[in-house]
Amino acid sequence: MMLSLSAGPSDTSVAKGCHMTHSWHTLPRPDGAAVRWRSEGNGDPLLLIPGFGGDGTCWGGLFGRALLRRGVAPVLYDQRGLGGELPGDGDPAMEEYASDAAAVLEALGAPCSVLGWSMGATVALLLAVKRPELVRALVLCCGTADHPALVRRFPERFRVLLDEEAPVETVSDEVLRLTVPPSWEKNPAMMRSLRRSSRSFFSRRERGIRAQQRALRRAPSLAASLGAVRIPSLVIAGERDRLIPPGEGEALALGLPRSRLEILPGGHGLIYENPENVAKLVSDFLGGV
Repeated sequence: MMLSLSAGPSDTSVAKGCHMTHSWHTLPRPDGAAVRWRSEGNGDPLLLIPGFGGDGTCWGGLFGRALLRRGVAPVLYDQRGLGGELPGDGDPAMEEYASDAAAVLEALGAPCSVLGWSMGATVALLLAVKRPELVRALVLCCGTADHPALVRRFPERFRVLLDEEAPVETVSDEVLRLTVPPSWEKNPAMMRSLRRSSRSFFSRRERGIRAQQRALRRAPSLAASLGAVRIPSLVIAGERDRLIPPGEGEALALGLPRSRLEILPGGHGLIYENPENVAKLVSDFLGGV
């Protein structure tokens, strides 16, 4: 499962922290859904796959700028139902989210590099399994290959996140609790602002949030498919991740034939805690592929 900040103070917004050089493009999907995407700057394109509750602006200005300085051009997109577009007819499974990402890659002129964070790592891995010809290189951050087993092992960690009956504001608060860096928690004013904006976003996008909850409850195990993924892969884990422990990253790296593992200080919000370090790891990895 992936969690990410969907809204926050202005200094953590990609849209405000980096200069956007391209307009949003909308891709209609066969089931009536639509996803929006945009590329930023020049360089090696890297599709950033957000996760639970995250739209295309969830990555933070510091991370986006750090990538651009290193010649990596982030490609942002809103997963279905999270950017003002409807999730589509029916109940999307993880396969639909992976198919959406594939459509963005095709629009970009694949193959391209892909980074998925938490739930986005599951989507990215499923994309690599189903459509390997579209993926030049794979980065999995704070992810797992076996979401069902992880939930069984740590049910309390996922109790609120996957509870469709819980008020959406409660789900938003849990996302923040598990994701924000400890240093942010020392700034009460910033946390109040972040909590308000995140709750507002989750409320406006409740249909998309509930669809993601249902998809996560049905997420497949991909552990048995790891050996077939021959794409160069970088696995990044946080040593203090309160949601997905670093052992999940170790299992990913052991199973992926062409992978390397990096465990960084920090928790589930590594993109916010260590934006420069993560960007350097990613750019160095992509430069060697």
